[in-house]
Amino acid sequence: MTTAAITATETAVTTGFAARLSAIVETAGMLSIAAVMALCINAML
Repeated sequence: MTTAAITATETAVTTGFAARLSAIVETAGMLSIAAVMALCINAML
C-alpha cells in the first residue's frame, strides 16, 4: 500500500469512529432528556 492509501484508510476509519461515537453520544443525550422530562412530568402529577 502506498502512503496515500494508508492515510486515506486511516482517515476513513477515524471518520467512521467519530461518526459512531457522536451517534452514541446523541442517543445517550436523547435518552437523558427523555428521562428528565419523565421525572418532571411525574413530579407535576
